[in-house]
Amino acid sequence: MHSQRDLSQYVLEPDELREKKKELLRLGGIRDQIVKALKSAILKPDQREQFKKALSLYDAKIRKLRDQLIASDLLGNLNPDEVNIPTHYQDRKR
Repeated sequence: MHSQRDLSQYVLEPDELREKKKELLRLGGIRDQIVKALKSAILKPDQREQFKKALSLYDAKIRKLRDQLIASDLLGNLNPDEVNIPTHYQDRKR
């Protein structure tokens, strides 16, 4: 079990970081193609609905990957000894 101050579990390895960035670029390209297709006037209504559903799924995947990359970057620069998270009065043991 990881301790509360062990932030290394959230930091990505360099190879994993590179793969996540490639995946983010790939998903961004696909999302851009879907947006471009949605602007087309020749889409049938059922195709348009499928593209709208796919667009929301790609947006969620992109958001998740971007958040992972940002968290890895921020937590990789932190020193666990310098992090002080005060406890809230309602979290005390009774």
